Amino acid sequence: MKEKLSFSPDKRTWRPSPLLGQIVLVTSLNKDGQSNVAPKSWLFMMAFEPSLLALGCNLAHWTAQNILRRQEFVVNIAGDELAEVVWRSHALPHPRTVEGIGLTPIPAQVVGPPLIEECKAHLECRLVQHLGFGAERILLGQVVAASMDREAVEADDPLAYLRLFTFLENGTYGVIEKGRRFREKSDLGVDSLSI
Repeated sequence: MKEKLSFSPDKRTWRPSPLLGQIVLVTSLNKDGQSNVAPKSWLFMMAFEPSLLALGCNLAHWTAQNILRRQEFVVNIAGDELAEVVWRSHALPHPRTVEGIGLTPIPAQVVGPPLIEECKAHLECRLVQHLGFGAERILLGQVVAASMDREAVEADDPLAYLRLFTFLENGTYGVIEKGRRFREKSDLGVDSLSI
């Protein structure tokens, strides 16, 4: 039997972290209407219909304040070629605009906050609910528009193109470079792909 070691439930102490957090750039609009951008890794899908995602954010952050005030945001999915820009951006002072971190804002399809051109996919969201736990907020956003680079859609191996990256622990990230599909027999006796 393998030995199991206990560790603190405080995620900040986990070395190595057993949970991944995909790193994204969230754009929102400040009080003055300028863009705000922040790297976030507490994000996951919650439902298919309607398409809901949850974003964890501290109430002291401009991102949470902007989303609560304006009721919309964009999740911009970056590839690992932006890892250094994303990492440096979290330490920049506010107001922190998309241009201020060296990236390019482009108009969204439905919401006010911009997309980031250098990112590979975008989820435009409207806030539908939020939950508070002390200073932390879980912001539930309904995805009202989505877009992705044509190259990702047409690639033989989309994950190799996207090169999504995840927060592992302080100062450490990982890259998803390939995926594997399981094959199952359908009720009709033919192979089908299952996720």
